[in-house]
Amino acid sequence: MMLALSGDFSFWSFSPSSLILAFVFVAIKDTLPTTTLPASTVGPESSLALRLVNGGDRCQGRVEVLYRGSWGTVCDDSWDTNDANVVCRQLGCGWATSAPGNARFGQGSGPIVLDDVRCSGHESYLWSCPNNGWLSHNCGHHEDAGVICSAAQSRSTPRPDTLSTITLPPSTVGSESSLTLRLVNGSDRCQGRVEVLYRGSWGTVCDDSWDTNDANVVCRQLGCGWATSAPGNARFGQGSGPIVLDDVRCSGHESYLWSCPHNGWLSHNCGHHEDAGVICSVSQSRPTPSPDTWPTSHASTAGPESSLALRLVNGGDRCQGRVEVLYRGSWGTVCDDSWDTSDANVVCRQLGCGWATSAPGNARFGQGSGPIVLDDVRCSGYESYLWSCPHNGWLSHNCQHSEDAGVICSAAHSWSTPSPDTLPTITLPASTVGSESSLALRLVNGGDRCQGRVEVLYQGSWGTVCDDSWDTNDANVVCRQLGCGWAMSAPGNARFGQGSGPIVLDDVRCSGHESYLWSCPHNGWLSHNCGHSEDAGVICSASQSRPTPSPDTWPTSHASTAGSESSLALRLVNGGDRCQGRVEVLYRGSWGTVCDDYWDTNDANVVCRQLGCGWAMSAPGNARFGQGSGPIVLDDVRCSGHESYLWSCPHNGWLSHNCGHHEDAGVICSASQSQPTPSPDTWPTSHASTAGSESSLALRLVNGGDRCQGRVEVLYRGSWGTVCDDYWDTNDANVVCRQLGCGWATSAPGNARFGQGSGPIVLDDVRCSGHESYLWSCPHNGWLSHNCGHHEDAGVICSASQSQPTPSPDTWPTSHASTAGSESSLALRLVNGGDRCQGRVEVLYRGSWGTVCDDYWDTNDANVVCRQLGCGWATSAPGNARFGQGSGPIVLDDVRCSGHESYLWSCPHNGWLSHNCGHHEDAGVICSASQSQPTPSPDTWPTSHASTAGSESSLALRLVNGGDRCQGRVEVLYRGSWGTVCDDYWDTNDANVVCRQLGCGWATSAPGNARFGQGSGPIVLDDVRCSGHESYLWSCPHNGWLSHNCGHHEDAGVICSASQSQPTPSPDTWPTSRASTAGSESTLALRLVNGGDRCRGRVEVLYQGSWGTVCDDYWDTNDANVVCRQLGCGWAMSAPGNAQFGQGSGPIVLDDVRCSGHESYLWSCPHNGWLSHNCGHHEDAGVICSAAQSQSTPRPDTWLTTNLPALTVGSESSLALRLVNGGDRCRGRVEVLYRGSWGTVCDDSWDTNDANVVCRQLGCGWAMSAPGNARFGQGSGPIVLDDVRCSGNESYLWSCPHKGWLTHNCGHHEDAGVICSATQINSTTTDWWHPTTTTTARPSSNCGGFLFYASGTFSSPSYPAYYPNNAKCVWEIEVNSGYRINLGFSNLKLEAHHNCSFDYVEIFDGSLNSSLLLGKICNDTRQIFTSSYNRMTIHFRSDISFQNTGFLAWYNSFPSDATLRLVNLNSSYGLCAGRVEIYHGGTWGTVCDDSWTIQEAEVVCRQLGCGRAVSALGNAYFGSGSGPITLDDVECSGTESTLWQCRNRGWFSHNCNHREDAGVICSGNHLSTPAPFLNITRPNTDYSCGGFLSQPSGDFSSPFYPGNYPNNAKCVWDIEVQNNYRVTVIFRDVQLEGGCNYDYIEVFDGPYRSSPLIARVCDGARGSFTSSSNFMSIRFISDHSITRRGFRAEYYSSPSNDSTNLLCLPNHMQASVSRSYLQSLGFSASDLVISTWNGYYECRPQITPNLVIFTIPYSGCGTFKQADNDTIDYSNFLTAAVSGGIIKRRTDLRIHVSCRMLQNTWVDTMYIANDTIHVANNTIQVEEVQYGNFDVNISFYTSSSFLYPVTSRPYYVDLNQDLYVQAEILHSDAVLTLFVDTCVASPYSNDFTSLTYDLIRSGCVRDDTYGPYSSPSLRIARFRFRAFHFLNRFPSVYLRCKMVVCRAYDPSSRCYRGCVLRSKRDVGSYQEKVDVVLGPIQLQTPPRREEEPR
Repeated sequence: MMLALSGDFSFWSFSPSSLILAFVFVAIKDTLPTTTLPASTVGPESSLALRLVNGGDRCQGRVEVLYRGSWGTVCDDSWDTNDANVVCRQLGCGWATSAPGNARFGQGSGPIVLDDVRCSGHESYLWSCPNNGWLSHNCGHHEDAGVICSAAQSRSTPRPDTLSTITLPPSTVGSESSLTLRLVNGSDRCQGRVEVLYRGSWGTVCDDSWDTNDANVVCRQLGCGWATSAPGNARFGQGSGPIVLDDVRCSGHESYLWSCPHNGWLSHNCGHHEDAGVICSVSQSRPTPSPDTWPTSHASTAGPESSLALRLVNGGDRCQGRVEVLYRGSWGTVCDDSWDTSDANVVCRQLGCGWATSAPGNARFGQGSGPIVLDDVRCSGYESYLWSCPHNGWLSHNCQHSEDAGVICSAAHSWSTPSPDTLPTITLPASTVGSESSLALRLVNGGDRCQGRVEVLYQGSWGTVCDDSWDTNDANVVCRQLGCGWAMSAPGNARFGQGSGPIVLDDVRCSGHESYLWSCPHNGWLSHNCGHSEDAGVICSASQSRPTPSPDTWPTSHASTAGSESSLALRLVNGGDRCQGRVEVLYRGSWGTVCDDYWDTNDANVVCRQLGCGWAMSAPGNARFGQGSGPIVLDDVRCSGHESYLWSCPHNGWLSHNCGHHEDAGVICSASQSQPTPSPDTWPTSHASTAGSESSLALRLVNGGDRCQGRVEVLYRGSWGTVCDDYWDTNDANVVCRQLGCGWATSAPGNARFGQGSGPIVLDDVRCSGHESYLWSCPHNGWLSHNCGHHEDAGVICSASQSQPTPSPDTWPTSHASTAGSESSLALRLVNGGDRCQGRVEVLYRGSWGTVCDDYWDTNDANVVCRQLGCGWATSAPGNARFGQGSGPIVLDDVRCSGHESYLWSCPHNGWLSHNCGHHEDAGVICSASQSQPTPSPDTWPTSHASTAGSESSLALRLVNGGDRCQGRVEVLYRGSWGTVCDDYWDTNDANVVCRQLGCGWATSAPGNARFGQGSGPIVLDDVRCSGHESYLWSCPHNGWLSHNCGHHEDAGVICSASQSQPTPSPDTWPTSRASTAGSESTLALRLVNGGDRCRGRVEVLYQGSWGTVCDDYWDTNDANVVCRQLGCGWAMSAPGNAQFGQGSGPIVLDDVRCSGHESYLWSCPHNGWLSHNCGHHEDAGVICSAAQSQSTPRPDTWLTTNLPALTVGSESSLALRLVNGGDRCRGRVEVLYRGSWGTVCDDSWDTNDANVVCRQLGCGWAMSAPGNARFGQGSGPIVLDDVRCSGNESYLWSCPHKGWLTHNCGHHEDAGVICSATQINSTTTDWWHPTTTTTARPSSNCGGFLFYASGTFSSPSYPAYYPNNAKCVWEIEVNSGYRINLGFSNLKLEAHHNCSFDYVEIFDGSLNSSLLLGKICNDTRQIFTSSYNRMTIHFRSDISFQNTGFLAWYNSFPSDATLRLVNLNSSYGLCAGRVEIYHGGTWGTVCDDSWTIQEAEVVCRQLGCGRAVSALGNAYFGSGSGPITLDDVECSGTESTLWQCRNRGWFSHNCNHREDAGVICSGNHLSTPAPFLNITRPNTDYSCGGFLSQPSGDFSSPFYPGNYPNNAKCVWDIEVQNNYRVTVIFRDVQLEGGCNYDYIEVFDGPYRSSPLIARVCDGARGSFTSSSNFMSIRFISDHSITRRGFRAEYYSSPSNDSTNLLCLPNHMQASVSRSYLQSLGFSASDLVISTWNGYYECRPQITPNLVIFTIPYSGCGTFKQADNDTIDYSNFLTAAVSGGIIKRRTDLRIHVSCRMLQNTWVDTMYIANDTIHVANNTIQVEEVQYGNFDVNISFYTSSSFLYPVTSRPYYVDLNQDLYVQAEILHSDAVLTLFVDTCVASPYSNDFTSLTYDLIRSGCVRDDTYGPYSSPSLRIARFRFRAFHFLNRFPSVYLRCKMVVCRAYDPSSRCYRGCVLRSKRDVGSYQEKVDVVLGPIQLQTPPRREEEPR
């Protein structure tokens, strides 16, 4: 029994026809903060974020923290600049300039999440500071804390009251105070408009006299290289501040721009249109940040805190002097405590001044006068900024200015020539570390660092090189290594004096291309046969003190490359930057050009590579970059493209040419155009690149929109090149996807699908098997060997494309990809181990792969390697070159990782290339994910892989002595020592935390008493009392660190579920299609390929690791339906075979597949067996699903629905979740995989919060329902969970509070279930799955279908174009059980007709075969149709003729138990105002105020009977609710009956919080509505309801009104008025059981069995309805439970004014047609005839002045009779034809006249609607239909002879006298029969409900004196009964009889069924019968005794 607890419904409201369907676009508010706010920074706790709001920009405002999904504020108690500094640093906004409280930036509205925050200022996150605890506070929003950061002034103009804190105090960069320099508006910090900070304002520089000398000073001062251009004329936009400098005339050697000669400060004669600009050489090689985020940089370099700066002062130049740091706007000094060259090196490198030659203290460069900002600085020397080094803290010191630290850098003194023994080039950057520890190179005794005797530092001593085999190739290597250009000469014979150390090298034989001298072939270290008289020397091109070149030669020395002749150099000029322009070669001291004869990209590639500019994009000739003016030095250059120098290519000879400067050659290189921020097609280059077997190889996908699809490019020899598509297929593409960590290949397009590349074509004929680790490991033609063009460039689309955000570098799934660490271009790999997860450790450093020494190498180090590579954890850390000796440099030694580092090079080590070992000590690693993982012994388990740093640094967790990493004694690393945990209070809650923290599942046991042996270290924890939900063991309550009262015999242990059960995944299966759906075999998967999207294509199944195809034998839509459903792609539109989507290349895995269509997986269908087939790939099966080509980006809540497996592993390794027995993966019984068995969940406490977690975990949207009581059948396994109490926000079901695993008090009859929003309805009914369609005139893709989402839309075929003829479309809607459906039409235009006979839409309550027709429509309607349960069927039908635009329909769903109320705490508002709340599933929820207007409020007020809406309130006007938010984005037209008939976002789908709860104020008082109750009405009282109403007006009401109506009532009132009138009914009071499913009224446009439903009237309704004819039926239904007051209705009639009329008379039809109507169509009165007229006189019309009148007999003039179950139809046709001829200009007229007699009744009525004209086949067709009733005469007769009727009235009789009654049909049709159905006696003439007595009812005799007589004719019925009376006070008796008229001899008609037993209250439908009132009968004398009716 279904009970509606409360609520009022109104049904007949309509949606406006103008309502247009649209997606609801919602402004994203607080729900997406971290993705939209760059300032927000996620902290160490998941979902934490930080932002500043209401301050005008992101760096100032109210502090807000995202905690548990809500933004909350911070209280200002204890709030100071230490706290604010943490906020600013966390947000990247510099430091705090102010920490205002008292809600300076406005009061927040969310929770107050933190109070008493007490930061030291050094924390990384605000929430890491000491505080009171989350949500623990004693303050209000008037105390909300704020912050103003130093970076705030660089955004929008701040409010005046904050300006004072932003202005920088005087800073001294150059020689004048407050001076600073920057470049703005140029896309990066090294190009832009020149601006100088002078006296606190930024001003510009005039371009008078501005040239590259001035620009060079700017570039050098900013650390941006040299100037490539010095544009004027405000090239970078006009500035707005003062013009501070003019006529600047630099020589180019000045340190600061303001040191150059100029006119004087603020002295100028120009405007901002002359603002000077600069483009520096460094600009094109940096990412392009927005200008306002660059630190306004000085010669010093800003660190990670904005506006920090560094300088050296008082030393004579910028590279030596007293160290000063700009901190909080003031320049301060550094104390010399702990100051040494490590610290000084950081300063020099930061300032671009080389390295430190000295680190003097004691104020060597004078005492400073500002604050002392740093003390006890302890740099390692590798930091990027001085302030990154460990120090005491800002402004914390214990010293005086007498201890100010200083620095002398190698670049000081402008490179004056020191004496040889003091040359700094010997030990630092001039020297270059090679492949062995402490190797270095220098030139000595030559007068400068670029010429002299060659010396190498080897094993700590400087030694010489023997001159045997010494030549310029060797010397070139030396010069290039030292940054000294190329070799001018290679003198031997101790030209620069004899050395005194060892001779370290001999017989050096360089090719000239080596990076280091010791990389060249030689005899071996210290192996020689010569003496110091043969010491080798070198003179480099950069020697002789390198005079400053003039600007036009600036790139010479930078780009110059040694060639075969001395003094050769190469440059590109006139192109805007150094990588494009006219080619010029320096030959014999002059720059000359190159002729463009034979010039092509091969030549240009050599130029680009030589200049370090990538590859050639173009090789223009014809002096594209202007004509040169020097000599033409080269002509007919014919490079192959592989040469190292341009002049190495074949050419005509130097200065030999036959051309002019108009043929000067040019080049455009790939690195040109200042390299703006690369577009997405190049974004993942450095991260996705994967080193292969050849060094510096990398791989990327470009031009595809994300990193996992695009054109394939390989980095080969420094240039990115493409791959030819010859032989390219998914095997090759799979290798690419796996290598890039992008899953598997979904497509392998060729033909330059992603655009043509521009670099070299590096690979062709690639033929991968699919299992290779690197693309270049596949067979191919050889590098750069190809026979194709870029139009054949290969592409790849991987499974991870378009759905996977680019992960951060440390989480790349394939981390052999190079991962940027602290230095660019670093990468990590394991080699020689058989797969990528084991082998020798190698690091890519400075372009070479080097090894790591095994000193200190252990599993901590190895864990970092494994984690960095995505290979799990370390199972072993072998040394001693276990995987073979490497051959490159040894790059790292003494690596000492804690195990928590993200990159290997982040661990402490000796320094790059600093080591004391050999390759026999190369370190190796074996990771858990390797293919050949040996079983590690317990002591090698990766203790720190699972360890997670908690709130204290260096904490870690491990389990030891248990045989594997997931069981054993618990040990915690605390302060560097591993200690144990005492077993006091130790239980599974504690153990669960340990298991989860280690990634070992959950706890199966928590043994104590040193079960795994006694530990030997400290006992670090005791009395641990975890709740089980903590993230770290040390987060649980405990006694305190090292505080205990126990011994090691009580050491705690843990056994986790993942122990001894962790399978080792093989690498070749790891990218497998986890997106596919696992079937009965563990590694099966399914996909569709080559179809353009994931829902169409060739069917492929992953079987035994390979993707194979399916043969098309027996393949049909049943099989295809299974595929579509399994993939979440809807249903099958088509099942093509014959390899429609191309032939596959793998195995054929299935054949003869014979699905029924209901299977869950394709492989569950009957088939021949795996790999058993008799077909070829030309028979590969395909599928096109309904979701193909129409899937717009799905909502977030359904995005992964089809990609997730049905089983989703949670945070515990062996736990899984599924829904079973529900028909699809998103509904069913909840089952959890626990300890290897699937078990159920008890339904105690089970609700939608729990169900929401299940749905979200499975990727199935949200919960529609949470049924219990084993709704989906009883399970058979263990009951694993009970009393689950989720909040709804948990990630996994098992994370919710519950009783504990396997603890319960219930049985399987209480198994919990879930129905999710993404469920796909599968019925077992065949006609439900297959759409019903009929061939239409033109193809249409939207004729019918299955709609199983909670809401949606559909339309007629081709809408809004015309629908086809002969369409027959069926849409079946099924929503979740317990929900009902609303259906409305946004637009509907069909062929109009009064009875909708031609084109129409039928709406059925349930299936198409349902007898309950909700409506049949063909005219636009505002009506909303509502189902009584969760299914509805819509049938659209068009006929052969007329067409129109059709319809657009929408639907939504709502719970059956939905109820509405208003809640407020202020009684003054009354009952009709308050917060809107909706009841469902035992909970009251609120409505969000998005889109909330007076229209929505109008519906609420009307639904509650509260009058009109006065106000529609939002923002929780009546207070915030506490339940779920039930509806959001509600959009009503204002006329709906219930709030849930309005369009909305979907139940429980919202983006708001309770602060936005909607409310209403209504005009009226709530109707007093008694609480619902079960009403049992007079069980033994007979009553009558319904009837035939034939007066022009009247009223009627429900039984017993105004008392409660009875249960199970079924009443029908038929209203007939005179011909050509219409009926209007008005409902005055309707009080029924709430909802439209139980008690309701239906209004029909004619007899109810065969006429359209006008409306269903429900509780609380008001309004009127009008028929289209003179007949209307009203039906009232009540169910078996709740009853209420009922209803009262009135009706009246009004004329219809038709142009055509039809009367259905007893003997004939009379049809009348207006003559004016005929004339309007071009016809005369005489043109109209009966179509079959044969000349008979009686068939001719009578023509009057206004009408043409036909008298048509029922059995003549061509009238034909048809009968069905309901009617007898007499029809004929009137026609008017145009006279014959060759052509026609008018259409024929055809009028169909039809009297449809209800078979079991005769209604004297015409049923005529408005005239409707149908044009078809050049004919106007008019349909004229009437419903009529047979006329029956009934009277009393004096005797059983029935000869004499009684004529007196009243008829006076004696008590108990026999009375004789005869009834007769008056009609010309002789083949009819009459049957007496019911006769009821009453003392009233017009009341047959209050006091009645039945003689016969439904053909069943009730009075024993009643008896029938035989009749002389079928048309006559006769019976008798004896007279009686109703008590003394009722002298008269009236008789009402219901007579049934049927076709004679029809055994199926009512007349031949006799007595029909049914409920006494089921009066039936009276339009089937004739109501005849006979009487009164009155006794002649007073009765002698009363005889009561029986």
